[in-house]
Amino acid sequence: MRTLNMLAIGFVTAALLQGMGTAHAIENVRGKQYQLSPKHGPWMIMVTSFRNVPEDQKSEGMTAEQAAVELVFELRDKGIPAYTFSQDAVKGEIDTRNRLGREDHRVYAAQRDMICVLAGNYESIEDPTGQKTLTFIKKFRPEFLKNAKSGAILRPDAATRGPLTGAFLTINPMRKPEDVVQKVVDKDTKYLNTGIPYPLVKNPHKYTVRVASFTGKSATPLGNSSYRGRENQFDLNLRTAVNFNIVRAGEDAEQLTAFLRNKGTRSQSGGDAILREAYTYHDKFQSIVTIGGFDSPDDPRIRLISQYYSPKLVPDMQLLGSTVRDPRKVTDEELAKLPKVLTTHTEQLLPANDPNAPPIQVWTFDTAPQVIPIPRLK
Repeated sequence: MRTLNMLAIGFVTAALLQGMGTAHAIENVRGKQYQLSPKHGPWMIMVTSFRNVPEDQKSEGMTAEQAAVELVFELRDKGIPAYTFSQDAVKGEIDTRNRLGREDHRVYAAQRDMICVLAGNYESIEDPTGQKTLTFIKKFRPEFLKNAKSGAILRPDAATRGPLTGAFLTINPMRKPEDVVQKVVDKDTKYLNTGIPYPLVKNPHKYTVRVASFTGKSATPLGNSSYRGRENQFDLNLRTAVNFNIVRAGEDAEQLTAFLRNKGTRSQSGGDAILREAYTYHDKFQSIVTIGGFDSPDDPRIRLISQYYSPKLVPDMQLLGSTVRDPRKVTDEELAKLPKVLTTHTEQLLPANDPNAPPIQVWTFDTAPQVIPIPRLK
């Protein structure tokens, strides 16, 4: 039988672990393979990995697969849900020349077969149970590794620090990292998106289209900036600049969302309904308005939204002169003669009783609608 080599590998993943004090509450049969699936996690603990040594280094001992299954058994015996995950070998090819100068095509092992052990099922990397379990695993010394006949080749510091000291939190390798990371937000962001109308975080789908962004006032005191050397004056001015602070940005986003929703309610067109399905999302630096919810970034309705809210070529009305006050009085022939200019999409809130009066509010949209993953509050 082959000896095994224990390695801590660097998956960009981290794990959600279940309770430490629930020993024997999960299924645990010695020798049974509990394989990892996309349903586990999304955050997990990468405990360690095992790899078989080359053929010419065979000796008595467990195979990598047997060692992984035994470690899973010992972790489950402690009440920690553990699983195995196989990473297939990656073969590489290279064209080279041999020592006689002749062309030679070789196949080499860019990555050897290894089997990993992952544990736990957690909703975030900061999960307190996950953190406690990680600390426990780092100090855990599996019984089967204490037996010299297991054939294990341990890391050099295993005797003092323990064989599993390299354990770390990671994302389930069978899940897409972007689908997991998007669910994690800080406490301040959670507070900002709680109790608001039409919150994006309540959208049940995976993706949405960002169409408008609102930010607070900012300045970079470089060169001849009036704030250079007087940055504290910017903070004082910002407190009185009601039209530019982050609170106003949040209000603009929520007002636009409500406006689009109300406009969609009045519409009788089914195609128009998706264009008015607006949501709001706040973070500590900006507030955004998005449209729709989709389970795939390739949903054909996304193109409809992007086309509607993208900048458009329109006649340059300024060339008509200041005598034209009402664009509605311009003839089609006059419009056809005007050169086109690219303008961003806007929405206007007009007075109910006087349509000729100036708009009460004007919202300017982003120059390029963007598909983004929907964040989650956990």
